[in-house]
Amino acid sequence: MCSLGREQWGGINLIREGGRPDFDAREVALLRRIIPHLGTGLKAAVLCKQASADPEGERVPGVLVLDDRGEVIQHTEAAERWLRDLDDLGAGWQEGGGLPAPVWMVVGALRKALKPETDRDLGGVPSVRVQTSSGRWLTFHGARTESRDGRGGETMVIIEPSRPQELAWLRASAYGLSERERAVVELVAQGASTKEISQALYISKHTVQEHLSNAFDKVGVRGRRALVKRLFLDNLYPELLR
Repeated sequence: MCSLGREQWGGINLIREGGRPDFDAREVALLRRIIPHLGTGLKAAVLCKQASADPEGERVPGVLVLDDRGEVIQHTEAAERWLRDLDDLGAGWQEGGGLPAPVWMVVGALRKALKPETDRDLGGVPSVRVQTSSGRWLTFHGARTESRDGRGGETMVIIEPSRPQELAWLRASAYGLSERERAVVELVAQGASTKEISQALYISKHTVQEHLSNAFDKVGVRGRRALVKRLFLDNLYPELLR
């Protein structure tokens, strides 16, 4: 996982050929040195790449149903369409090995959420956001169906176009806003006054202004309107700015 601080910006799959030895301690140490740099690069890419949250096209969510072997036993037409926009699907992609990496990432997040080992796993939401070749952002959600009548539960993966709020969070993270600064910015975007933000977050008005000032500096703007425009409108709904 390419993480930077508490945020995960991507992932890598490293697999050895059959018969080759496992990764040794030196190789693992090298990866640990490289990962923060990869995370930094992926984080910077979020700010550099122009992406639209809602290019023209369908917005119908897609659904995949996987069995315990990871094979697709049911899927909707929309799900296949989103997957093909994300990656080239080979013949027999439903048989497990041909599914794109984000599907396995959200399945892994779901397993952690169902069997948490840490407080972070317990509070984690099994979802992954990824950008497709067309520039659209997709959100993958994971869920587990209930067992009944002797039939075991199945894994469901829901694929849908990312909402502007989700991408605004992504951009806020890329600019390095802290959790408290993000909370203040979200309330600003809702039109809340300094007094209302102070009451909602149980902090003083002076602290609200400090968080806003820090957010202005990190995003490179001056004023609330410019901040909301940069985080919630620029490259998300460009047609609103014409």
